[in-house]
Amino acid sequence: MKRSAPIPRTAWKRQDQPKGEARPERIPPVVKPLTRPPVYWKPANEPVLALPKTVAHRNRALLDLAEDAPCLIRRPGVCNGDPKTTVSAHANLHEAGKAGARKADDEYSVWACARCHTWLDSSYSATFEEKAEAFKVAHARQRIAWQAIAEDPQRSESDRRAARWALDHLAGN
Repeated sequence: MKRSAPIPRTAWKRQDQPKGEARPERIPPVVKPLTRPPVYWKPANEPVLALPKTVAHRNRALLDLAEDAPCLIRRPGVCNGDPKTTVSAHANLHEAGKAGARKADDEYSVWACARCHTWLDSSYSATFEEKAEAFKVAHARQRIAWQAIAEDPQRSESDRRAARWALDHLAGN
């Protein structure tokens, strides 16, 4: 008996299925009912209140100041101390403008090395309160650094303008 070459499998159609033969029916997945209403649920008699969205404060020049800057979080056992990895890390605090998928405003950012930034955003080894306290201490250092940049005649005008922008927003101007 002569065997024919095997038919290659493709993602499109089963080649070994004879025409006219019925395929077995797929069993639908089991959908479990919700045990609680979804987040957007509200009673029918309550009106929908549309809250105005706040305008995000963004300043690319301010974030660029973090390049080659020292880490200001300085978390013991976490910080790598390498200024080549420093970026602007935004606060995860509601009072800084953080909400849902919205990032905090740029004036609520601090210079952080890659490891401290990761610790701040996604570490399970610290509580929210510990991270919030570390950010607040680092933000006080950040304000001092921005003040020094704003007053330094050796820095470029765009750097000084960006630092003043952050300080003015923090002061409420």
